[in-house]
Amino acid sequence: MSQTPIPHTQKLSLGLTKLVAVLVAIATPASAVFAVSPAPVDQHAQVAWSSVQENPFDGKLVYDKHFDDGFAFVTVWAKRWIRATYTSYWKEVVGYRPVWKIRYIWRDGKKIQEEYRDLEPIYESRSRRQSPKALMFAIHGKIYTYEKGDVPDDLAQALATAPEGNMTIRVVWHDDTTWDAPIGAATVAAWREVFRQPAPTVKR
Repeated sequence: MSQTPIPHTQKLSLGLTKLVAVLVAIATPASAVFAVSPAPVDQHAQVAWSSVQENPFDGKLVYDKHFDDGFAFVTVWAKRWIRATYTSYWKEVVGYRPVWKIRYIWRDGKKIQEEYRDLEPIYESRSRRQSPKALMFAIHGKIYTYEKGDVPDDLAQALATAPEGNMTIRVVWHDDTTWDAPIGAATVAAWREVFRQPAPTVKR
């Protein structure tokens, strides 16, 4: 039985489709599916930070942020889930532009002003967002780990009874490197309400 040859354009299309699939597979780490979900807001959001809020979709929650010139770490804490996003900021040189500058020089025993031509770098702002692989907590002498999905009951109980004051949590990245991030005392206090367990029903 003879086979119908595949047209050249169709072969090219199939080849490109396979190439795209390979590139997507390379660009997406297998561990990414286990990541903590990204925060639904960034550090510029007009929300009340470090205090208990409530909405009809997620119930009670608290927004927290920790930032510096080069990064912002935003977390959102709800009874059913925890979300986190780390955004790094930097500037890159994308070109140069000619400018005139002034300097003072000595000539014939006199200090004179001289203009000279120079090149000045042109910067563009860059940013990159990523969510951690896991969050770790050390509370009451025990270590708890959150990766995704529902907050386990034991972790919720630990967060609801965490000691007052600032807390340090451990952020685990996809390459298993870690970063210890501070959580402010106001957010820790808000956890008590967000993760409070309902009182057990007394049967009569």
